[in-house]
Amino acid sequence: MSDHFSGNPTYHSPAVYWFRFMKKTIARKPPAGAPEGAVWFGGPVDRFTITLRICGGELDPDHVSALLRCAPTEAERKGVPISSPSGSTRIPKRGRWSLTVGSNDCGENDDVEDAVKLLLARLPSDPELWTSLTRTYAVDVFCGLFLASTNRGFSISPEVSRLLSDRQVAIGFDVYFDPPGDFGPGVSS
Repeated sequence: MSDHFSGNPTYHSPAVYWFRFMKKTIARKPPAGAPEGAVWFGGPVDRFTITLRICGGELDPDHVSALLRCAPTEAERKGVPISSPSGSTRIPKRGRWSLTVGSNDCGENDDVEDAVKLLLARLPSDPELWTSLTRTYAVDVFCGLFLASTNRGFSISPEVSRLLSDRQVAIGFDVYFDPPGDFGPGVSS
């Protein structure tokens, strides 16, 4: 990887990768010879979820699956009740089709940009198809970014920006602090 401004190689901190509770997390280790108790900042996003979302009042998930030649990760149809694991039921006010790629679906060194590429590679690239989808439905790529420490980052290259632009798809980011060992309410390591 190169620094986009100078063309020089970009330095990336050493990292140890591990899987825990189905969360792919990256542990930072200070460089060899660092003083006792050193804390290492910087590096890639620890965990992420990238989702293509297609929503619309009359969206038929089966029709979208046929157009994209891909099954969704999740789908719902307007007016069809959905039961949650807790037993409650809700009735969607619109249809939704979504395809998700998470950090656990990617390679050890893959980052947010690699996951966006992986997601889009699962789908047709036909511009007319995407024009039809974006004229008919609300379409975007949603990125949930989970940071175990401060000062994590990523970039979106012109190549990925072009892949999204060619499909007329916006990309958005939500950033969450996700400290190690915090697996959510009522869940422990």
